[in-house]
Amino acid sequence: MSAVFQGKLAENLDFGHILEIGGQAEEDGSWFSISLATGRFHERDDIDIGLHILISPNRDTIVIKQQINDTWSEVHKDNEYEAEVFLKPFKFILIMDESKFHIGVNGDPFMFVRYGIPVQEINTLKINGHLAAISQVDHRRYYPSPWPPVQLTEDRVHFSHDIPVSFQPGHVMVIMVKLRGDNKGRLLMHFRNAWNPKRQEVHISMRFDKKKVIRNSKLPTKNKNDVAEKMVFGSEESKGHFPFDDFSPPFKIAVAFTETHYRMAKDGQFLFDYAFRTPNVLSDIVGVKIFGIDGIVVRVSSIDHFRLDDPNCEGFEKYSEKKF
Repeated sequence: MSAVFQGKLAENLDFGHILEIGGQAEEDGSWFSISLATGRFHERDDIDIGLHILISPNRDTIVIKQQINDTWSEVHKDNEYEAEVFLKPFKFILIMDESKFHIGVNGDPFMFVRYGIPVQEINTLKINGHLAAISQVDHRRYYPSPWPPVQLTEDRVHFSHDIPVSFQPGHVMVIMVKLRGDNKGRLLMHFRNAWNPKRQEVHISMRFDKKKVIRNSKLPTKNKNDVAEKMVFGSEESKGHFPFDDFSPPFKIAVAFTETHYRMAKDGQFLFDYAFRTPNVLSDIVGVKIFGIDGIVVRVSSIDHFRLDDPNCEGFEKYSEKKF
């Protein structure tokens, strides 16, 4: 089954933002696309698509379009691009300046496209088509100051999702996940420190082998004989039920952030609260890294961001209901 993705961005696009999108096309796939729009595609008929990139690896073709006021216009067409590069792991980089998108592929500049609508109106990303994997949807900021300040690409991560702003109380992130592979493996979620990615402020381990959801943090300690800080895990928290009766169906997770706690729900059901072990750390936590170990492969099909008026995120569980 092809990998697809749709998500509401943590913040509308703007001058000074970067999108990094990583994936790999299916060997026999004929096309895939990346679209940036002013709303979710299945909820509104009047959305504008500020950028639509259509790639046909088997035809060596890239077409770039825009849809403004229900009218499509072709901005660029390249019938000689060696699109077979997308059959290997690839990375699109979209850089927003004051008037245009700068598009790069695998570290090389490709072209730029002038905005057809104000870029600040764009809040939705959709990736569709014949993709074997979507491994990265990182939304970052380079101006007026970089966020996250440290930006890494890790081969072991199945899905990376940085956001261009620090978390604030009331932020809810909703993630749709599908697992495959060994149903005795483990699903890991890391929320790391912006200034030192080795610090895992929140470490979630869904252990299907033990039927437990473990919460922990990996923080620095320095003994008198140590030359430098070492990162060590603290005591595990695992109170509560294991929320999986079946390994195979897609599921929806809502994670909520308060000033002092990380909260999680699955498929409409509250799971746990986890108190941050670093004081006043919320604004230093960056987006999520998700991956499987011991035979689990993770596919993320959507991530949406919401801002609640309630800093304690009461009722956030409803955002993890599949019908929502």
